[in-house]
Amino acid sequence: MGVSHYTVHGFRSSFRDWVGEKTSFPREVAEEPLAHTLGSAVERAYR
Repeated sequence: MGVSHYTVHGFRSSFRDWVGEKTSFPREVAEEPLAHTLGSAVERAYR
């Protein structure tokens, strides 16, 4: 984009606040697009 003075710092927090305040999605669904590891290794294997 040719712009170097911006950062995405804080995006995760902003996204989680928005999902929590404006939607009724469960925590697991809200974490999924943020690519966070959920559950134990066994749970992830069965997903």
